[in-house]
Amino acid sequence: MKYLKIFAILSNLANNLVTPFISFVSAYFGMSSEEIALVTSATNAIPNISQYFLNFIKSRAKFLLFIGTLINGVLWILSAFIPFSWIFLITYFGITISIGVANFGWLLIMDKVSENSRGSTLSLYLVYATIGGLIATLITGIITETNTELIRYFFLLSGMLFSTSAYLSNKIEVDVNYESRINSPNGYIKRFLIVSFLFNLVLSFAWPIFPLAQVYKFHMNDENVAILNVETGILTILFQRIVAKLTDLRRRLTMFLGSITYTIFPLSYSLSNNVNYLYIANIASGFTNAVSSVTYIAYLFDNSNETNLKRDLAFYNLVVGFGILLGSIIGGILYNYMIKFYAPILAINTMLISASVLRLIVSPLFLTLKDKKEV
Repeated sequence: MKYLKIFAILSNLANNLVTPFISFVSAYFGMSSEEIALVTSATNAIPNISQYFLNFIKSRAKFLLFIGTLINGVLWILSAFIPFSWIFLITYFGITISIGVANFGWLLIMDKVSENSRGSTLSLYLVYATIGGLIATLITGIITETNTELIRYFFLLSGMLFSTSAYLSNKIEVDVNYESRINSPNGYIKRFLIVSFLFNLVLSFAWPIFPLAQVYKFHMNDENVAILNVETGILTILFQRIVAKLTDLRRRLTMFLGSITYTIFPLSYSLSNNVNYLYIANIASGFTNAVSSVTYIAYLFDNSNETNLKRDLAFYNLVVGFGILLGSIIGGILYNYMIKFYAPILAINTMLISASVLRLIVSPLFLTLKDKKEV
């Protein structure tokens, strides 16, 4: 699986040169909370929603991986020459759609590759992907620390790397062909979809607020953002073996622990006034990131079947995408309403504490799921 590993490293190198900085850059250049909500929604929701429509076409996984990665690369190259305006926002939406296409092909391939050992195999490829991302984010953060405009050069570099990844995707040793399936998911998957929607709804509620806090409360720069993301990457590698074992042994418990740990982040942003405390709280990100990248997908793979997997992946990405989209928009609108009556920092802290409470309430729902593997 040499080319599969190389693709994972290179494509995530390209992605992490720019994506971790998009919401911060949006806040830095003065976008409103509603516009930042659109940016965070595009980053996290559009790739998921776009995958739903792939359910209705006959496709090979490698072709989806190729065409999505290639379009992604071309659009990043174009974005290097576009001003930060509605034109950039439209282009960025196109980028996130192409990410969804490529991700869908990747998930279909990973289902085939990991069928004998979900947790360990998925976590192994997560490590390959994280290695590429670590290097990229650190480079971007150091170079753009005092001049955020330099991010445009990284848009260009990212596009070139994605184009190279697209070429390499044709050499990947595994391919999968899936027909369209539109019948309803089974009971296990239906409940999983409902819980996933609710969790991503409350999870994304705080996402438009984080970049506002970074800029206006903590006065962070690109290097601070890079350090947080690199820290997450290193800790993801350290936690992946633990998460892999937990995923294979106690999957529902792992999903619960991963989801409830998310309460730490908005709470730390609201209660601290120094970025160093954020670095400490961010230690938990290694665990949550590993669970998000491995455990939820492993549950979906094992509780679906080969005939219906493409359909279930499509439904999962659709409900997650709409949950993220709705939660981000609600968060952005509520913040904009609150600053009419309260000081911005008070509004930020109130929103973040509310987000922590909501995450705490929804997380136990993962324990109510049924799992064919545990049965």
